[in-house]
Amino acid sequence: MEAVGGFPRRIVMGEDAVVGAKLLLSGWKIAYQAEAWVYHSHAYTLAQELRRYFDVGAFHAQEAWLLQRIGKPEGEGLRYVRSEIAYLLRRNPLLIPEALLRSALRYAGYRLGRAEALLPPRFKPLLSLNPAYWRTPLTSAEKG
Repeated sequence: MEAVGGFPRRIVMGEDAVVGAKLLLSGWKIAYQAEAWVYHSHAYTLAQELRRYFDVGAFHAQEAWLLQRIGKPEGEGLRYVRSEIAYLLRRNPLLIPEALLRSALRYAGYRLGRAEALLPPRFKPLLSLNPAYWRTPLTSAEKG
């Protein structure tokens, strides 16, 4: 990781994706390790769902090089929604309205995040799951 600069110091989220992309672009390989176990779960409220995806969209906007060089997740959201609805149809159809609402909030949050440069600075902490990121001024080195 040190060879590619380690984790970025100031980023709204996705520091692992940035490091992974830099490693791949530097000739390293990333392997799927089936024996590795990770439990990763969130129980987001509807508002938190929107805020998380605002951050994802802002990350993609601010780190546009990553999508250009590694690839865009085109169509993955729609594939996920279809899969989720198919699963809920079999298991618990009463959860479909909430799943659709969550998907709509994710999409809205993502689109807002992608356009974060156009938003007034005072709104960004309100839309983010990481408000401190937006409240901390950039240093002169970070401004470039």
